[in-house]
Amino acid sequence: MAVPQVPPMITGFNTDVRHGNRVFHVQTEDKGLSNPKIETLIYVGGEILDNYRSSYEDLLALPPLDESAIQGRMDDQHRAVIRDIKNGKYDLTPPDLIEQQAFNDRPLDQAILEFLQQEGDVDTLELVLDQPLKPAFGGLFRVQVQARLCQSRSPVSGAEIAVKLVSSLKKATGLLSGRTAADGRFAGEVQLPPSQPGQCAVVVSCNSEQGFDELKVAVVAG
Repeated sequence: MAVPQVPPMITGFNTDVRHGNRVFHVQTEDKGLSNPKIETLIYVGGEILDNYRSSYEDLLALPPLDESAIQGRMDDQHRAVIRDIKNGKYDLTPPDLIEQQAFNDRPLDQAILEFLQQEGDVDTLELVLDQPLKPAFGGLFRVQVQARLCQSRSPVSGAEIAVKLVSSLKKATGLLSGRTAADGRFAGEVQLPPSQPGQCAVVVSCNSEQGFDELKVAVVAG
């Protein structure tokens, strides 16, 4: 008797978010069709600070399975948690000490920016996917992203885009670079190598005067 094949879990997202004097690691993953949930964990110093779960059972009721819809929900949930962090949801500093600490041992313009970010008054940069990233060894990898401001959703033109292949056992390799167009969009494609040692991921980063953001997606076997 043939054993039914269960589709693999969809590749998740891992992002390090620096806010104030702490680095938050945000990890979002698909729990699989046998447990159709999207889970986002927030780590600080290797310990779980918080977690979020949402169900996508409704998508399973509409065959055929649309993996892009699941990955779209994963992306939305991942970014929502990052926005919460940037807007100070997990700040530990009492409100009456925020201003005092913001101006200690830092350049004035940086201190002002960090203070406003803690208050949630800065429209920071975010990267938005036009379609899910699906890097596979030996395949053609296409990147389509838009840089925009997370609150007003205004496009950010001229932002620096860098695409790198990172490995746990090898130095990072640059794949693509460029700048966003007037509409904030950047598109490019590159042939990925047949294989690479260690755990590998493609990192798409964006840097501009409005801020910094990055996406990280694991590379699968071709």
